[in-house]
Formats: sequence, structure tokens, C-alpha cells
Amino acid sequence: MTTTTLTYLVSDLRLHLGDLDATSYRYLDEWLESALLASVKTLGSWWNFKYLVNVSNEAYRNPYTTFLFPEPPVIENQDERPIILMSSVILKSGSLQDHSWDVGSWRDNELAYSNIEGSKDKVALLKMDWDELTTLLTPPNKVLSFSKKLSLPGYTKNIYEYD
Repeated sequence: MTTTTLTYLVSDLRLHLGDLDATSYRYLDEWLESALLASVKTLGSWWNFKYLVNVSNEAYRNPYTTFLFPEPPVIENQDERPIILMSSVILKSGSLQDHSWDVGSWRDNELAYSNIEGSKDKVALLKMDWDELTTLLTPPNKVLSFSKKLSLPGYTKNIYEYD
């Protein structure tokens, strides 16, 4: 069974996040790798656990799933974009949570300050990632199973009741 680390997707994730200035990255490589691993785990229920993560934090193909293309690579090319998008959603959600207390506005007689619009822009970017992800993959949903009809003894004219 072939395994892979997801470090080769870090540059693509940085490009998606717009974190391109190598002298002042917003995100450490370890954070991005953790987000990529978390996205593979999160997307497991979305695509019926197509990829799994072992104890060494390496991804591998589920041996009980049928794939379009044989290995290598471990992660199929068409599955890289959903992994990057989910990683972005995870990172941006954490970033919004972290900076949620910094949002506000104030005004006095001469000056006014507001960063509420910047917060709305971050939420809009998060929503764009989520919308693109849901166009690529269908989110899992919880559906009740169908009921089984059993006989109802004691009811008159019940077609399921036997004489």
C-alpha cells in the first residue's frame, strides 16, 4: 500500500489563499499540512472514505474503493481541488474565529474607524470556497431510512391482517 504526505499540495494551497510572499507568510507550513490532513479526514464522509490517514499522518487509498486511475499518484488529480478547498475552509474558519473579537467600529467628533466590511469580505471569501466545494462534491446528509410496514393486528378491514 502506497502512502503519501500532503506536503506537495502546500504550494497550491498557498496560491489559493493568496499567501505568496515568502518573506512574510501568514501561515506556517505545519499549519497548512495540518489543514490538508484535516481536510482529507473531513472529506472522508463526503466521498465514502476514498482516502484514509494512517497514524504517521500519511494519506493512502482505501483498498475497498474503486478508483478511476491506478497509482501513482495516491491522490487522484481531480480530488486535489476539493482537498485544497476544504483546507481553505478550515483555515479561514479558524482565522475568522480567531479575529472575531477584533471586529468593531468607533467614531468621535473627528475620526471614525470600522473594520466590519473587512470581516464581511472574509466571510464572503469563505462562502465562495464553500460554494465551489459543494459544486464539486455533494455534502453528506442525514436521511432517515424507509419504514417497514408491518401488520396492524386488531384493526378492522386491515388488508395486511390475515384471517
